[in-house]
Amino acid sequence: MEKNIIQDIKPSSRAGSPNTTPREFSIRKNPARVLPKEIPFTPTPPKSSSKHGLWFLAIACLIVLIVSVSFLFQSATVTIVPKTVMVALDSTDTFTAIKDSKDATVLPYMVMSLSGDTSITLPATQTKNVSNFATGKVTLFNTYSTTPVKIAKGTQLLGSNSQLYKVNSLVSIPGYIKSKSMGNLPGSIDVDITAVVPGEVGNIDTANFTIPMYAKRPQAGKIYAKSKTALSGGLSGVLNTIPQASADTAYQTLKDQLKASLIGKEKVQVPPGYLFFEGATVFETDNAVVAPYSKNPEIPLGLHGKLTAYLIKQDMLTQSIVQKFVNNYNNEPVTIPGISSLVFVPSSTAPLDPNSDTPITFSFTGTVKIIWKIKTDDIKNTLISKDKSGFSSALAAIPGVEKADLVIKPFWKQSFPDDAKKINVDVIYPTN
Repeated sequence: MEKNIIQDIKPSSRAGSPNTTPREFSIRKNPARVLPKEIPFTPTPPKSSSKHGLWFLAIACLIVLIVSVSFLFQSATVTIVPKTVMVALDSTDTFTAIKDSKDATVLPYMVMSLSGDTSITLPATQTKNVSNFATGKVTLFNTYSTTPVKIAKGTQLLGSNSQLYKVNSLVSIPGYIKSKSMGNLPGSIDVDITAVVPGEVGNIDTANFTIPMYAKRPQAGKIYAKSKTALSGGLSGVLNTIPQASADTAYQTLKDQLKASLIGKEKVQVPPGYLFFEGATVFETDNAVVAPYSKNPEIPLGLHGKLTAYLIKQDMLTQSIVQKFVNNYNNEPVTIPGISSLVFVPSSTAPLDPNSDTPITFSFTGTVKIIWKIKTDDIKNTLISKDKSGFSSALAAIPGVEKADLVIKPFWKQSFPDDAKKINVDVIYPTN
């Protein structure tokens, strides 16, 4: 490359100075011009303040996202312990119930009856010469007159089995009732009868009866009888038997078994809304217990019984107990889970009588717990959109709430959701 030479002219002394010689010039060679080096480009990194701005923006977006999602998944759970009151009942706490009452202020009861039979056989242990007469019950009818007709004790009846029977007591058959729509309705009455001749000839399941003394009189065919129960017990001759004491023991066993059986059957047939109490029952069996006889070495023993139960209306009994034991009770909904475990005690002054529809008086013994029912929908509607700080005062206005706990999600929310479906109400009822 050709080198450029640049002359640099410098005066040797200041111009215009006196006594100076002509200026001298020197020539200096300038070094060759060198082109700048090629330097690679490196971008300048962003300032640290830009980094912080991006982080702040990301965090802000995340917070907005979390808050937005929290509205979608907001919920509240309210756990409630209802109010409870323990009650101990005894014989001084009496109640009165009226049969099939429709009065909303009166405790009602209804009657349910079941009949049954049971039997066993025992080996004969002795023999005896017996002469027993068949007995049973018949219904006497009067279609002869509209006035009562008396039938004297000992009046004979002739059965369709050609056997004679006598009436065991004086009775008066009511007169018939005239009716245009249904015809004349005969008067009727039940009476016990006994066969005139001892032995098995008097035994019969069903029979019709005429009254021989009316055979040639106007009453013939208009005063008559029909069997109401089988005629049985007729035996005669030397028969196998057991001692009376053994018969009494066996009959007591049968009685206990039959009563337990009928109680079990009635319990499963109790109508909804009613309560069965074993103490509110009357069990009736055949009155006479006589040592049985048989021609066979095995002695059959049978027993017929009827159980009448007085069923008490559950909701009305609950209200009666609460009103008696809870002060300032204002008809709030309550329940008594163990109410059926109470022991029913009939009043000694007015014992239960299956043949009467009079009011019954009774008491209970036992301890139960009265528990207030919580209406969860009412609580949800009360708490919708309400501020968390008003939770206690809101529930204090709801009857029956003893204690309440609250959990709101997410935890930073200070109010209840505006949708009742997002409010869960759990009620913890006592288990015993």
